[in-house]
Amino acid sequence: MEPIYWNCIIAHGITAFSYFGIPILIGIFFIKTKATVPSKFWLAFLLSGGFILFCGFHHLLAVLEPHSPVSLLHLGVLDVMAFISLSTLLYLMPTVYQILKAIARFQEDNRELEGRLQMQRLFLDNGPFIAYIKDEQSRMLYYNNLVQSRFSVDPQEWLGKTDIEFLANLQQARQIIENDQMVLKTLRPLKLIEEVNMPGNDQPCYWLSFKFPFNDYATGANRLGGFSIDITESIETERLLIDLNQELEERTLKSEAKKRELIYLSDMADMLYSCESENDVYQVVGLTCSKLFPNMSGCICVIANSKNYVEMNSIWGGETRSKEIFSKSECWALLRGKFNLLSPHNSGLICSHLIQPVSGANLCVPLFAQGGVVGILYIHTLEEITPEEQQLSEIIARTLGFTLNNLSIKQRLTHDNLRDGMTQLFNQNYMQTITEQRLAEAERSGQTLSVIFLDIDNFKSYNSRYGHLTANIALQGLAKLLLKSIRSFDIACRWGGEEFVIVMPNMTLETLRKRVEQIRVDVEQMQLKDGDQILESITASFGIAVSEPGITVKDFLNRADQAMLEAKRTGKNRVMEYVNTYT
Repeated sequence: MEPIYWNCIIAHGITAFSYFGIPILIGIFFIKTKATVPSKFWLAFLLSGGFILFCGFHHLLAVLEPHSPVSLLHLGVLDVMAFISLSTLLYLMPTVYQILKAIARFQEDNRELEGRLQMQRLFLDNGPFIAYIKDEQSRMLYYNNLVQSRFSVDPQEWLGKTDIEFLANLQQARQIIENDQMVLKTLRPLKLIEEVNMPGNDQPCYWLSFKFPFNDYATGANRLGGFSIDITESIETERLLIDLNQELEERTLKSEAKKRELIYLSDMADMLYSCESENDVYQVVGLTCSKLFPNMSGCICVIANSKNYVEMNSIWGGETRSKEIFSKSECWALLRGKFNLLSPHNSGLICSHLIQPVSGANLCVPLFAQGGVVGILYIHTLEEITPEEQQLSEIIARTLGFTLNNLSIKQRLTHDNLRDGMTQLFNQNYMQTITEQRLAEAERSGQTLSVIFLDIDNFKSYNSRYGHLTANIALQGLAKLLLKSIRSFDIACRWGGEEFVIVMPNMTLETLRKRVEQIRVDVEQMQLKDGDQILESITASFGIAVSEPGITVKDFLNRADQAMLEAKRTGKNRVMEYVNTYT
């Protein structure tokens, strides 16, 4: 009986040891891998752990209790149980560790994904545009904060509804749904202007809408995404210009002189529509004034950017009777915000910017743009300025103001389409386009083009330490440093996240190496502050690639990206060049 007794004791002991070892082992691995159990599995986890522990207590008590005779079958079962329990414990040691590591990695990836999704939601909810997602029946699945504020709706109020159910104007709603269905049927993006009345406002509101199809990979269904920008002000301005031209056309029918005025003003409107800068606008207006007022002289005087003085611009008709530079307080039209006429038959206020002795007729018409007065249209003649000429000058001033407004809107929209909102560097789309152009120019001229790909090292931990808002200071600081470090014709862009790209044409490889190395050192030495708090310095890894004849933009950028990744793999905070040995 003695061998059987010790056999039972050993079998129960091994089994108890295994049962106690399994939960302890799992607990140690949980601590080491930092994995967590989802709340919905806690009960099952606790019950399973309790079951295993109490099984261990059962076998431990069997070891401590007095021996009772057992059959050979019972003894065989105990031995097999001990063998299986110990084997399970030994097998679980590497397996459970790998599983929990995978769980921890999965949970970390989920947290990172949630962070990215939160950033996307913040972008959509705080952007200066309406954003929405609809299903194949044009039912609303998502809309951002601007929709809620502009239409005075709750976050859930429109979900699952079509435009017909929540827009007051059924004709507008049907037209929007028709546009949606066109995108979903053709699976092609659509850019158009849509008219939608706002709640409590009878006047229509116009939206420049960008609609595009995409696939919901979770369900396999097609979805419609859309962004809309309010361009009501631009449309109304355009209509005012049209109405103004119509008014002028009616008046010019009275005489040939009026017909010529219409031609000149029409030409001015066409040329103003094509202007890309304020200087171009002033030149067009000056040319038109020289034709409309052939016996007069004048100029456009513009308030300088500093807002402290006014300077002369676009002179016509020979010598003017105004100072070239003067303060705003020296012109009554600027002070009062209305025209000021001084002539032999109209003893108005004398502007101090007029050159002494004051003679003839002098007319100052204020220019309104961007919500305020930006300058004056000044006209001088030895004769009298007729009411018709005065009215014509006011029309030109209003047209000039409208054009400056439109130009400001156009430049703002162009800037937003080409620039990254946070760093003000060019965005990825523009970078790909301009790189393709520069590659073609380099190949045509027989020169090379260089591209630098850089990525901030350990930026995720930087984000975790300071938070996204403070970490953005590092991105903005790096962007400013890059702009200071490159030539005027080099191009820097934010590729995405903490990645940046610089395109440098016509530079030798040796000069390129020195330039990029200096940028790397400057980044390392850059001091970052959040108010009075000094932030941890950052470093970046750089990849360099030089163009070859016939290379595509994609391959060119990929080479620099591969070199940057090699710099990451070999220690970070360094510059690597692309070589053909990269795989």
